[in-house]
Amino acid sequence: MNWYFDAWKQYAVFSGTASREAFWMFLLLNVLISAAFVVLEIFFEMTWRIEALYSLLIFLPTLSLTVRRLHDTGRSTWWLLVMLVPAIGMVALFVLLALPSAPQTNDTNYPQNGTVL
Repeated sequence: MNWYFDAWKQYAVFSGTASREAFWMFLLLNVLISAAFVVLEIFFEMTWRIEALYSLLIFLPTLSLTVRRLHDTGRSTWWLLVMLVPAIGMVALFVLLALPSAPQTNDTNYPQNGTVL
């Protein structure tokens, strides 16, 4: 459960890394919460606004966690643009996010590390 709260605490941190376990547990819990909202919506005829509001609230923490997970695999934030490829973009991104962590080196050229390309 700490993974979920850690993602919320670091919702605006786009530098650094996030472990594979932290990313996937956060995603799993969000899917379960969204599924619960869908069930409430179906059985109790609640409005869709609760699910929409929750989706908006988790957007920034999910984005920052995804960026940090990409950094952990040794990739840049620009790899998020792979989602723009129709049909296979999301699958390709999920594969990248499922890869193991890259060995930590100091030669990464991310702007947040203070190095310039």
